[in-house]
Amino acid sequence: MLLSHDRRLETIGAYRQHAEAMQIVSGRLDRPPIHFEAPPSERVMPEMERYADWFNKTGPGGAKPLPALTRAGLGHLCFESIHPFEDGNGRLGRALAEKSLAQNIGQPTLKSLAFTIEKERKAYYDQLEQHQKTLQVTEWLVWFAEVI
Repeated sequence: MLLSHDRRLETIGAYRQHAEAMQIVSGRLDRPPIHFEAPPSERVMPEMERYADWFNKTGPGGAKPLPALTRAGLGHLCFESIHPFEDGNGRLGRALAEKSLAQNIGQPTLKSLAFTIEKERKAYYDQLEQHQKTLQVTEWLVWFAEVI
């Protein structure tokens, strides 16, 4: 197999398990600014169970359905805040938001969320950083709805 020597293949699809905090950083390697610190690895499984339960309850036909943009925006912010995997959280989080929108409107979305967010990349990361720290979701939802 072409990538059989790659140790990362053993962790793909598995929740992160390292002892150190998962920090979202950028910039200099010697003193990178920390934009966000995700919950410790031991909290990932219970947080993801809560997330999945919430996602199912808030969908169409669920016990507590939410409007499409509210559900997609909150779901995306929550998933990115849990940051359950070593890599691919952004891609999967955007895919889950698209799934949420498609479920709520009853058809596939006409626009790629990844493409839309890429055009607003800096603002997207600024908004995520700000609202992951404060959990003031109203401003996040307004921004998310305007960008979508």
